[in-house]
Amino acid sequence: MASISFPTTASNIPDRTAIDSTTKAAAVQTEQAATPAATTATKDTVQISAAAQARLLHQQGQSVNSIATALGTDSKTVDDYLGITTAAALTAAVKAAESAATAKG
Repeated sequence: MASISFPTTASNIPDRTAIDSTTKAAAVQTEQAATPAATTATKDTVQISAAAQARLLHQQGQSVNSIATALGTDSKTVDDYLGITTAAALTAAVKAAESAATAKG
């Protein structure tokens, strides 16, 4: 089996000071390069609408009142977001349908 040997003269052994300064310079460059990426990452966010947030919270089992509180709005608005018909709106719709049926008939 052949062995390989490398000469270890002072000329081919790197200076420790040069290695340390090179490593520090590389670390500073890496940190500086990472800074713009971190700034970009904060801009790379998704904001969903209040209606989408309401639907998501409702799917997670939250009540209409707790969703309204979390979104800073009233429960009627959350009902509208969720497509929930309130009793008053249902009563008005029934009266309108009755009026239309009586007018035809």
